[in-house]
Amino acid sequence: MKAQAVMFAFPLVFVAAFFQFMPLLTRRGIFFSATVDPAFPQSGDGRRLLRSFRWQVALWSLLAIALTVWLAPGNRAASAATLYGLTLAAGFSYWLKFREVHAHFGVKPTEIRQAILSPEPATESFNLWLMLPPFLALAMTALFLHAHWDQLPQQFPIHWGADGQPNRWANRDWQGVYGTLLWGAGLNVFLLGFAWFVSRQSRNTTMRYVTVRGSQFLLYPMTLLFVAIPLSPLFSVPIWLVPAIMMLSIAGVMYWSYRKLTVSTATDEVPDPQSDSHWKAGIFYYNPNDPSIFVAKRVGIGYTMNFANLWSWIALGFTALAIVASLYFSHPKP
Repeated sequence: MKAQAVMFAFPLVFVAAFFQFMPLLTRRGIFFSATVDPAFPQSGDGRRLLRSFRWQVALWSLLAIALTVWLAPGNRAASAATLYGLTLAAGFSYWLKFREVHAHFGVKPTEIRQAILSPEPATESFNLWLMLPPFLALAMTALFLHAHWDQLPQQFPIHWGADGQPNRWANRDWQGVYGTLLWGAGLNVFLLGFAWFVSRQSRNTTMRYVTVRGSQFLLYPMTLLFVAIPLSPLFSVPIWLVPAIMMLSIAGVMYWSYRKLTVSTATDEVPDPQSDSHWKAGIFYYNPNDPSIFVAKRVGIGYTMNFANLWSWIALGFTALAIVASLYFSHPKP
């Protein structure tokens, strides 16, 4: 039982490690989502604030892990509750640091509207030859499964719990065999569509570059995951290997993005608005005077929405409907 509890605690360890590193995942001149002098994070006060936040996150993390291992071993609902609790607690500590940095060390840069006069603004390129292999891998896997249909068992696992044991099964029919591949193709299209939209509809910043390039790279480990699941009945592969590769790939993209965002030569051709007043709690962007839907996050890699834009709420509504629909149709009906 203790070993199972340790497996359930593993997501907490991963989230705890992410929060320790999270304040560094930002561009120059931003610290805990507040606008500061670029040299401030390396100053004595900057290092003190970072240490204080890390100690707080460490204490929250130890409490969450202890609750999972000793008080709720093997209980999925309790493990999920402690994970959400850790996220909320760390987010609260982050918000407190944002307020402190903004109030005592923040700077107020002059807002200057900038625009590119070129009729065709620069966008990130998409290399077709780099995008095709993941889709070809999914198609070839489908053909391979079709050719070895009789070797597939009548039922086989398609999902495993934190303890490494299968907890969801599929039948040997077209939905069970090819459903995972179709989900993989759909997610690949969604990821590429998001990257394409960001490359065309966001400002030309370093964040746009790392977001588009990172999304294209993640097609490969994500495709590996959706290929390995339907092939698992035919090949003996350690079930932990694929998610381990996925997590290492994500960590690698995050580190590469961090290096790109923090290098001294990183510049934005058309920077996002810099005023802290547009950022609620340092995380949520609300600027009625900005027509953009997507703006670069102040912490983390990627983009957030302008919640003052009606289209942002429409996009969130469609996303919520898509998630609810996918959950509804992915579960077997009684």
